[in-house]
Amino acid sequence: MATKQWIGIEEAATKYQVSTRRIITWCKRQEIIYSEVGDYLMLDENSLTDCLERNIRFSLSEEEHKRRMDEKMKENEEEFFLLQSLKELTPLIRLIIKELAGMIRNDERRQLFLYTVLQGNIKDFSVRKRMKYRQAQKAFEGLVQEIKSQAGFLRTYKEENIRLRATVRAYEMKSRQNGFDNDMLMREAEEKNPEIFIPEDIKAVKALLDTPITELKFDIRSQRIISEADIKTLRELLQITSQYGFRKLRDMLRNFGLVSQKKVEKRLKELNVLDVAGNCNLYRYLDE
Repeated sequence: MATKQWIGIEEAATKYQVSTRRIITWCKRQEIIYSEVGDYLMLDENSLTDCLERNIRFSLSEEEHKRRMDEKMKENEEEFFLLQSLKELTPLIRLIIKELAGMIRNDERRQLFLYTVLQGNIKDFSVRKRMKYRQAQKAFEGLVQEIKSQAGFLRTYKEENIRLRATVRAYEMKSRQNGFDNDMLMREAEEKNPEIFIPEDIKAVKALLDTPITELKFDIRSQRIISEADIKTLRELLQITSQYGFRKLRDMLRNFGLVSQKKVEKRLKELNVLDVAGNCNLYRYLDE
């Protein structure tokens, strides 16, 4: 059920250029939802605008009414065409938006992003959450910048991950085909996988493992605790977890509990450093 937006009768008269006497008449006819505060009338603005539209429409000639309808149709024609054209893409677009929202760790800020992008109404969200409109605008702008910065990291990660997959494939082929020399192995890998093969092999893995902890965008508290323990890169973090699991972080880091552990694991899954089961293919390259 939509929340009513109340407006005083004097303000309504000024805003909509209609006399208070006429508004009172409409109230008496029950054409407008209203409430009395002492001797003062408060009007439901939605029902007021509906009433105004009805009265304007009924006072128009048939020809003028048709002209206005045609204008409205032309104004909305392009929008209608786009909506129809993009109809099949809507589920995919919504999925992409939700994936972007997954980068936002705070629940309320994530709700702001999803509601604004999917519903297209910051004002409505600010009313629901009792926030100032400008405050909601600034929060949304901040979210967009945050997502852009993380997307930049993800692009870099994707490039490194492509190289990593090429390297893994090359090593797997080498283990199965010991009779081939290295040059033949690399040529065959390139022929089979031209779209992902990048002949920089282990350099790409090293670059990924040497990503600074600050660029992984853990929650603020976990990132501070990890940094204070002098763990500076993804490699140093994985060197600990590869031997003892992520539980070891709780044992060795002060004020780092189960909640922090789960947040770190969740973030690494979002970045595809861990798979959904919590496994990590990078462990085998830590000594490279």
